Amino acid sequence: MGRTFLFISPQYPQRLRFLANRLKAAGFTVVGIGDSDWASLAPELQGDLAEYCKVNMNCYRADGSIEPDAYAGIFNTACYLADKYGKPEYIESFNEWWLPLDAQLRADLGVQGNKPDELSHLNRKSLMKERFRRAGVSVVPGKLVEDLPGMLRFMNGICNNDIIVKPDHGVGASCTYRIRTKEEAENFFANKNPAQRFYMERFISGEDRELLSFDGITDADGKPAFFIAHHYCDGIMEVVGGGTLSYNNLKMSEMPEGLLKAGLASVESFNIRKNFFHIEFFKSGEKFFGLEINARPPGVVTLDMDNHARGMDIWALYADICANGHTCLGPSQDRICGYVGRLNSCDYRLSHNDIMARFGSEIVFHMPMDSRVMGDYCYLTISDSQERREELRRAITELR
Repeated sequence: MGRTFLFISPQYPQRLRFLANRLKAAGFTVVGIGDSDWASLAPELQGDLAEYCKVNMNCYRADGSIEPDAYAGIFNTACYLADKYGKPEYIESFNEWWLPLDAQLRADLGVQGNKPDELSHLNRKSLMKERFRRAGVSVVPGKLVEDLPGMLRFMNGICNNDIIVKPDHGVGASCTYRIRTKEEAENFFANKNPAQRFYMERFISGEDRELLSFDGITDADGKPAFFIAHHYCDGIMEVVGGGTLSYNNLKMSEMPEGLLKAGLASVESFNIRKNFFHIEFFKSGEKFFGLEINARPPGVVTLDMDNHARGMDIWALYADICANGHTCLGPSQDRICGYVGRLNSCDYRLSHNDIMARFGSEIVFHMPMDSRVMGDYCYLTISDSQERREELRRAITELR
């Protein structure tokens, strides 16, 4: 039998279907397990999967642990595919939600990659901080939430009564709160999910505050085969509070030295091999604070953005690393791709047709979205300067 790649939930996020295509081109037999009907999968994905099995994927308990009876159906399906096509060489979902399931399947099938006992520093914010410290990267003061008196002591101590509270194990800004008063703290405890552990940390404020990410892919030795930095318009929490997200990559010459140093040290500290990474930092003054890491591709269309900015095929680069451990593929240019989100509820000065008529040569991709953070529709712009990128962003988001 040849080389097999087991793709968990290959239908979501939709833009990751290109990974199946490039893995197939690299010589892998790609098989999938998910909870969607076969007919709902994109025709291109259907063509790249040797077989797809629909199963009940509702396998997590309220505390995030795996429920044995539900897991048994998924595991038996994986065994069926392994018997038919050969034991998987890789098992990946590329999705934060399924990382514990990926890890359990790897452990039970004897497949390389992170196992359950190796996940905690990748999906618990409290433990991520220790890996950042080990890398020599600064972190803001923080601790697990235990009770209301403890939270109030933390707020009144070194946090200047301004903290962020978020799930210790969670993604994005879901169930994340900014708390500045005793009343807000009391309200948090009155309404929080008792089964969920929360982590609190000092809120980083200041007009010079910037949110950046350090993203890329590592090879078999854990060295970045590709990396890129992104700058975000504001913290995700502020976007969820009513704004729309916009972000863009930085040219290599624009990447702050401190971010490069912190990013490379963090990749080494988290020991990521043959995998994507998305590491978030806050910059305040000249200092970079490690926030969190995601050991999976950055969200939604970010890989598309990286391809357009760097003139490359990042999906093929990943497949080449899976096939050979290393890669010679890489960027052919250094431009700026910007993400601009719009909301259906806003009355914009320019219609979609206006945008395409005026800026069509500078719009490399656009599509509907379905996220409060990402907006209802997005445009990816391409430019050679941050000034032009900002002109495009302002024009696309200007209200009447």
